[in-house]
Amino acid sequence: MSKSVESQEKESSSLGMNVSILIVIGALVLFYLDPLGLNTTLYKVLFLLVGMVLAGFVFFKSPQGNRLNSFFKETKIELRKVVWPNRDETMKTTGMIMVAVVIVAIFLWIVDAFFTWAVQLLTN
Repeated sequence: MSKSVESQEKESSSLGMNVSILIVIGALVLFYLDPLGLNTTLYKVLFLLVGMVLAGFVFFKSPQGNRLNSFFKETKIELRKVVWPNRDETMKTTGMIMVAVVIVAIFLWIVDAFFTWAVQLLTN
C-alpha cells in the first residue's frame, strides 16, 4: 500500500514540474516565434513575464517547490546562527592576509629570478 502512495507522490511531483516546464516553453514560444502576431515588444514581454510567474507559482505549489521553500527557510535560520567577526577582527585578519600575500609574492619573484638566471646560464 505504501508503494502506491509513493508512486502517487512521484507522479504529482513530476506533474507539477512538467506543467511548469511546459508553461515556460509556451511562454518562450510566444515570445520568440510570435504565433499570435503581436507587433510590439511590450506585449511579448508581458506574455513572457506572465508565463514565468505562472510557471513559478505552479512549481512552488508542487512537492519539489515545497522542498525548495523549506530549504530556503532552513538556510535563513542557519544564517542567523553565524557569528560574524567584528570590525577589529576583520581589520587584523585582512592585515595578516595582506602581509602573507606580499611575502609569497617576494618569494615567487626570487624563485622566478633564480630560474631566469639558471636558464640564461644554461642557454648561453
